[in-house]
Amino acid sequence: MNVTDFEKFMREVHGHDPFPWQSAVIEQAVERGTWPALVDVPTGMGKTSMLDVAVFLLALSAGGEAPAGLGRRRIFLVVDRRIVVDQAEAHGRHIADALEEAVEGEVRFEVAQRLRGLAGDEDHALRVVKMRGGATWDAAWLPRPDLPAIITGTVDQVGSRLFFRGYGVSKGRRPIDAALVGTDSVVMIDEAHLAQAFTTSLASARQADRTCQLGLPESSVIHLSATSAERPGKDPGAWEASFDEDAHLRNRTAAQRLTAHKRLTLVDSTEKKIVKDMAARVGELVGEPGSRVLAVCNTVARAREVYEALTTGRTKLGEVEVLLLMGRSRPLDREGIAERVTELFGAGREPGDHKAVLVATQTIEVGIDLDATDMVTETASWDALVQRFGRVNRRGDRASASITVVEDRAKKPPVYGSAKVATAEFLRRIAQNGLDVSPLALRHLPEDVSRDLISPPPLLPLLLPAHLDAWARTNPAPVNDPPLDPYLHGINKAAARITIAWRDGLEIRSGGENAEGDPELLPPDHAGAVVESVPVRSEECIEVSLMAARAWLQQGQLETMADVDDYDGFDDIPFKDNEGNANLQVLRRGSDDQWRWITARELRPGDTIVVPCEYGGLDRFGWNPSSKAPVKDISELASLRRGQPILRLDSDPGSRLGLPPLEGLRELVANWRNAEEPEDRDACQGALVEAARQWLGSSGAPEYPWTPEDIECLRNAFEHSGALISTGVDRRRWNGRRGPSDAGSRELIPVLRGTAPADDWRTVGTSGVRAGGNAASSVPWRTVSEEDQAGTSTLNRRVTLAEHLAAVGERAQQIATSLGLPEELRRVVVDAARWHDLGKVDMRFQAMLFDGSRIAAELAREPLAKSGMPPGDRARRRRAQRLSGLPSGARHEAWSEAIVTAHLEGLPEPYPGDVELLRHLVASHHGRARPFLPPVDDRGDGALRAAIGEVAVEVPLPVELHLADADRFARLTDRYGRWGLALLETVVRSADMTISSEGS
Repeated sequence: MNVTDFEKFMREVHGHDPFPWQSAVIEQAVERGTWPALVDVPTGMGKTSMLDVAVFLLALSAGGEAPAGLGRRRIFLVVDRRIVVDQAEAHGRHIADALEEAVEGEVRFEVAQRLRGLAGDEDHALRVVKMRGGATWDAAWLPRPDLPAIITGTVDQVGSRLFFRGYGVSKGRRPIDAALVGTDSVVMIDEAHLAQAFTTSLASARQADRTCQLGLPESSVIHLSATSAERPGKDPGAWEASFDEDAHLRNRTAAQRLTAHKRLTLVDSTEKKIVKDMAARVGELVGEPGSRVLAVCNTVARAREVYEALTTGRTKLGEVEVLLLMGRSRPLDREGIAERVTELFGAGREPGDHKAVLVATQTIEVGIDLDATDMVTETASWDALVQRFGRVNRRGDRASASITVVEDRAKKPPVYGSAKVATAEFLRRIAQNGLDVSPLALRHLPEDVSRDLISPPPLLPLLLPAHLDAWARTNPAPVNDPPLDPYLHGINKAAARITIAWRDGLEIRSGGENAEGDPELLPPDHAGAVVESVPVRSEECIEVSLMAARAWLQQGQLETMADVDDYDGFDDIPFKDNEGNANLQVLRRGSDDQWRWITARELRPGDTIVVPCEYGGLDRFGWNPSSKAPVKDISELASLRRGQPILRLDSDPGSRLGLPPLEGLRELVANWRNAEEPEDRDACQGALVEAARQWLGSSGAPEYPWTPEDIECLRNAFEHSGALISTGVDRRRWNGRRGPSDAGSRELIPVLRGTAPADDWRTVGTSGVRAGGNAASSVPWRTVSEEDQAGTSTLNRRVTLAEHLAAVGERAQQIATSLGLPEELRRVVVDAARWHDLGKVDMRFQAMLFDGSRIAAELAREPLAKSGMPPGDRARRRRAQRLSGLPSGARHEAWSEAIVTAHLEGLPEPYPGDVELLRHLVASHHGRARPFLPPVDDRGDGALRAAIGEVAVEVPLPVELHLADADRFARLTDRYGRWGLALLETVVRSADMTISSEGS
């Protein structure tokens, strides 16, 4: 392979040649040995194909035709538009699918083989991940650090993980996420001028952390732009990708797009009339058969007003199909709308006479491949308008296209402020008789674009090494932990976010309201059990600003929120206390793993909250705080799309699936609850499973977002012995605020769990539900929770400690070798993996693994690593832990480190490696010990006895907090770099988790 093979690669993957600038980037990158700092090309010229460039360069580096370290295993595309994240993911999946379909003799076949060889993975050439915001409680988005992958996400999702403070990510998981983003990666930021705070913080972090001695590439940052609005900071080695206009004008496709006819007209209006004027102009433009008119608004509220005017108001368009698209919606709700938008407005759509209008927010500005015939838009900043122009006549195949910019003369415009006012004046000067806004014309405007027309840059805080040191301390975090959001969005634009999920069954259905008028809610531990029966997934969540959520919960001011992550339309929302329904309560799980009902006052940045469906706040288009209609619970669908079929058999599963009621469910559940003998319970369980299967197979078509294929997949997952019943919640019947009405009566909600066949998984993407497909793109694997001391040691079968340690050591050897770690480091990492769980020899821990039986543990031939208890049976695990006598919070990592330390001290010759690193990797293999393991009141007086090879080790139980561990942690971060140390931890931890997920 060589650089000229890129043209064949693009033809094989996409069916067309690359544009000249794309081939030039390949040639220049290989020649210089580095990535460009800036790729500035006109809109419509395929910036998203930088993903193809990155994949091809990775293959060249793997084969030696490009400098080692130029290609990066993890390729990130970052953009603050959620719909674009979806479309970029679809582009990445297309690449991955093409690699899986390659046949010998093709360039893409050689690329696929080289990518497989990077991790020794014969099954998958390239993983594709859409980084989920907020609630990814099974948050392992990439199981190993040696796997090639394309990852798409927003600034918040990627940036928070890079800086060890992943939003919605557990403390234990944060170092892994930071390592995956911050090492061996290329981070492409689309329209980087929209993320200046993030790019500045990235540059500062790279300058402050150049001490990595792992021999692996660090992270490279590429600014992608179509507006020339901002240049990256000057770096002595930085270079910009070239764009040769003449070469592109000689290219027929490129020339057609560059010169595509687009005529701009400015229309003045007022704040009171703008909705009416925009709707009227849309009505004029949509008359021609095949018209596809795009109406773009600056806020969610105005987009809804225009949509209402076009569908129910005086300007109702009748037979014209009108869609509303915004990013602040649940992915499962959005995918059907986005699929229809792509069908009607996608650049590659089939021509037809059907007429349609799309009302949208800023979510369509960046990267989304739409091609409207005409546009009506509010005035915005110049850079935002340029992005909007790119969604009209995108392919240049129409003889004419109109763009109407409507100015409302607002004195204090939301979102864009003074830049919007200046842009309106600018257009009045140069567009009196219309203005050509084709991509080529925009590069040669008759008047220079001043800085005043561009969205004002955020006030940037200074990122110091001390901030990075504080963030690297993930567990426990410093008390004075620096806030992260200003470093991602700027001091004056930071808008802290929270994640919201809606769930059914959290209100007491017969209780009504309490004396204060608030809904009667389940006790928090019982409500938490309802939620945990079907784990929260990102596909059922939305992200909104903290202030927007607070205003909604207090039923106060409605926001002028935009679809831009660093704007929420609020300065502050005062708290309201005891004003009727002013303080709706929501459910939040605390750091102690306990669920609590909280009010708006208690919300914190980064929270994931669960709210009763009865609260409203959402409609089929997305976030709608004025809506009081109950929200559909789609938790079972979100779980199914992750390859984990679950169905709560409570009083009304049909309403969640959009199916008729399950007849006889109440009686079947009552029989199951009341069965006392095991054989009777099994028979009742079988009857429940069969009734559910029959119901799923004969209930007809479900309601959106469920599809018939989803229902069939769910039904198949419950075949025969593949299904089991667990208890979603174990509670007594409650009677309002008076507490349990019957101490002997329990209400058990059965939860049906199945196994999805490997060839019948589902994924979420802009193309909707897919059956089968490329397993390399989204392969469900059972993640292992590291938050529960007992849960980390459970599998469906018992595994001996020797078996587990040997398997983890071998896996760590594979990963470290694939990464190319130096021999000395590789030995330390593998030894840490081979010894990480030695502390489980503690007899109390062994008793816990033997269901709480000390006698069974003492009689066992060898110690266990995994108990064989079902991973989902939390009650059984807690009972075993209680019976074992383990003190609360005890960590086997501390015992493992004590054993390893004693072994090293007893060696006749010094250990041939970094002893401090070895001890740290053992102590931190569940994400703690950064820098301290938690203090534990352990009054045990026994000793730990273990064997390392042929050498027996005996050491007293460690019972002290070692303050010197903080100094050791500081020395290690200085020695290997903050992200380098996190990567070494990740090798050990990913080896442990993947082996455990495979059943060993």
